[in-house]
Amino acid sequence: MKNYTTLLVDLDGTLLDIEVSFFLGPMVQAMHSCFSDVLDVDLFREGLFGGTKAIMVETRSDGETNLDGFNRTFSAVTGMGVSDIERRFTLFYTDVFPTLSRYGRPLDGACAFIEKASARGYTLCLATNPIFPKSAVLERLRWSGVDPGAFSFIPGLENMRTCKPNPEFYLDLAKSLDVEPFQCLMVGNDIQQDLPASQTGMGTFIVEGKVIDRGTSSLEPDGRGSLEDLGRMQRWEND
Repeated sequence: MKNYTTLLVDLDGTLLDIEVSFFLGPMVQAMHSCFSDVLDVDLFREGLFGGTKAIMVETRSDGETNLDGFNRTFSAVTGMGVSDIERRFTLFYTDVFPTLSRYGRPLDGACAFIEKASARGYTLCLATNPIFPKSAVLERLRWSGVDPGAFSFIPGLENMRTCKPNPEFYLDLAKSLDVEPFQCLMVGNDIQQDLPASQTGMGTFIVEGKVIDRGTSSLEPDGRGSLEDLGRMQRWEND
């Protein structure tokens, strides 16, 4: 595997041990508590998942962020005003989401990998799917034990206009970092979400242990193994 100057590193399943079921069960239930006086749970879920699907498959218009697209769809489904939607989600992510830390645990080797990559001068970008506000991304980083300050850019609903698996998402990250795609290695655990980075000219590495594979991709990574294996491939053995 060639040497890269920039590492795009996924969060859930790569740096943080958290089950996908958390986002479909406990988190949604807790989130609904901030809307239960105006929406029943079925309509809330329809708005939440409809808004999330919309930003993952629709092309944003000029100047529209993922947050704008989510709010527009959630409002259309539920009939709520955007200001009320934003107020309630802000309340959830500020007061409720941090209480769910028991669902997230550090993954072995994650902190050491980020610290070593940072010490060696790599540009680091957190390449989590921006379907949550940045505050929720930072909170999950806290659960992982990884220092947010190691990353030159952290995506969130507010500062992105694309999502995985759209290759444009990876080009937007490279642009935010002011680097060329060929300088970047995408490090993640999701075959369908992370490997499309290769379509932009980036390298790809799949982290074993929490691999997600829905069996619908013909793309192959440039390497796979543990984060420690990746360090060895990048000749970090003597650090």
